[in-house]
Amino acid sequence: MDLTMVLTALSAFGAAAAALAAAWQAYETRKQASESKSQGDIARKQFLQARYDDARPVLLIVSDSQSIPLQQGNERYLDWDHHPPMIKVHNVGKGPALHIRSVIYGPEIQSVPASSALPSVVTWKHFKDEKEGHWYHWTTNVVSEGGDMELEYVFAHPSGPNNFSAANMHLEAKDHTQTYHFKAPAQPLSRPGSGELWHLCRVAITYQDIFHRKHASVYDLVFPRQWQAVALLDDIENDLDDLLEQSH
Repeated sequence: MDLTMVLTALSAFGAAAAALAAAWQAYETRKQASESKSQGDIARKQFLQARYDDARPVLLIVSDSQSIPLQQGNERYLDWDHHPPMIKVHNVGKGPALHIRSVIYGPEIQSVPASSALPSVVTWKHFKDEKEGHWYHWTTNVVSEGGDMELEYVFAHPSGPNNFSAANMHLEAKDHTQTYHFKAPAQPLSRPGSGELWHLCRVAITYQDIFHRKHASVYDLVFPRQWQAVALLDDIENDLDDLLEQSH
């Protein structure tokens, strides 16, 4: 092999090595840029989450359970003919609660089996005028951080505007792992004496933070007149306003 061929081969090898090195350098640069972007995205998400957490309201029911009207002589049933209730809430979160909406429903109806120990004359009494109704609170009031507010409710007539379709009568966590129906668990009890709680009604409250993220608090009133916290949902997709609009 003459010298010219050797030099040509060395030159070609050098060019290939240089091209390979350039390609490797470009790969490393893209990799570092991608890692830097990924780290930047993570840092940004963490920063935003911290901002969200610092502005998240949390509404708890603090009113006396006596605020829910029950039938005299039979305190296992709501009194729909009584003046609508007022429920006091307290914001234990770190930001104001905006756009507050709430509904109060009785429990699901459960048929009483023939072998049930319940008297055969038991009738279900969470209906009004033979049609199911509910109470609702729909105002633009704001509950500031550490503040209290009385939510005033109105009876929703079956033919009125504040009614939901059957498909929209629930609140759902954003990851779809938790769903809470507007109605309290089924009554009357399927197994009297089993230790099951008798649920009188369910209160669902939705509200927004300053970033327009939506949150919810769900409570049940159980017999004898005790509030039971069911769920505190963070960053839900649909609040009561959304579900009402979808029903029409």
